[in-house]
Amino acid sequence: MTLLFSLFVVSGCSFHKRAAPEAIDELVSDLVMEEGERSRPLVDWWLSFEDEALNKMVAEALVENATIDQAVAGVREASAYLARQRAADLPGVNLTGSAGRSRTEGVMAGVSNSWNLSAAAAYELDVWGKRQALENQRRLDRNTSLATLSSAMISVSAQVADIWYLLVERKDQLTLAEERVALKRERLALVERRYGQGTVLAEAVYGGRNELASEEVNRVGYRADMAVAAHALATLLNRRPGALEEITPGLPQATFPRLLPLGDHPLSSRLILGRPDMVQAMNRVKKADEAVAISLADRFPTFSLTAGYGRAGYDTGSGPVWNVGGNLLAPILDWGSRKAQVRADEAAFDQSLASYRAAALSAFQEAADALSNYRHGEMAVSLFEAALDAALSTTSYVRKRYLEGASDYISLLSARISENDAKSRLIASQRVLLSHRIGLARALGGSFSDSWAKY
Repeated sequence: MTLLFSLFVVSGCSFHKRAAPEAIDELVSDLVMEEGERSRPLVDWWLSFEDEALNKMVAEALVENATIDQAVAGVREASAYLARQRAADLPGVNLTGSAGRSRTEGVMAGVSNSWNLSAAAAYELDVWGKRQALENQRRLDRNTSLATLSSAMISVSAQVADIWYLLVERKDQLTLAEERVALKRERLALVERRYGQGTVLAEAVYGGRNELASEEVNRVGYRADMAVAAHALATLLNRRPGALEEITPGLPQATFPRLLPLGDHPLSSRLILGRPDMVQAMNRVKKADEAVAISLADRFPTFSLTAGYGRAGYDTGSGPVWNVGGNLLAPILDWGSRKAQVRADEAAFDQSLASYRAAALSAFQEAADALSNYRHGEMAVSLFEAALDAALSTTSYVRKRYLEGASDYISLLSARISENDAKSRLIASQRVLLSHRIGLARALGGSFSDSWAKY
């Protein structure tokens, strides 16, 4: 009885001390800039754009997108396996029964009937913590599937935003291209008239025709880009590719959002280490740690209890039947197989630690690159804004001189074309800046804020 009681006391306790938490903290201690618990950041980065059209499309994509559906199904599958492993920690009970009729020949000839019905229970004591380690692994699998879902949400929402703002840019670029075509056609007509009068050379006519043809090609390209982007957006929203107005009815009124300034320390290590891929890497380390616990437990004996109760009947009567017992299974000679498995699992644990460190460095590099691209994008937008201001001033000056009779109309058309070009370059740079901002959100795990979601 003393031995049985002791087995119940130690059941579920593992003699393997988990090394993953301390090892993970030590690996990234030189990268962490803030104190506090690390967990997954909320995937809400697009809300900072305050774009209702984008919000609606992202909300639809997160519900309808097939990639999201796959990730959600993965969470359900992992949760089911976790529930199954938890169920294995409880005693199993089986009902058995039989009935028979037999005839005996000879002196004792006769017919006899028999039957029995019993319930049997079996339970393996988790003396060395193996079953608990298996449950921990299933829980880590479930957490990894949640991180996969977060990663899918980040990827899909970023793709929706990138394509949406590409559409907004191409829509504005198409409007500017239409204006440039009209301006260059008007300027070409004037040049051709002057050529007929003998006041300009033929090369001016040829140059004007070449510029007009190139601009018309650009206009066709913008329309093609919009159609292809609309198809991609429809796929992300789980729709059949259709007409542009069916996919994005609010596009004609859409504009670029106002970007809120970043915080003083946008590269928060809490955000970076909370990225879904970092959560997955961390779970791989912890799962490898649990594998060591399992292989160590396999080197020791297993103890199980059995019990049964029922009734059995014969021609002479019936009565209760019960049994209680215990089983011992211990490895005696395995030629070092289990010991080698422990060494292999310990090596796999060390590999997962090295992979975690590499993933962390890669994540910090990606975030630093994204921030650098964004900062340089801000500088580029500022320079293009200055170039547009200069072009506007030039147009104003040339228009004034034209009204005063000091300049010709072709010079005014050329100034307006230059102004249009400056607007086009600014719009392109603004869209690139938005793309860098979206890339920064992805690098920070889907959030610009310090809000967190628990597993």
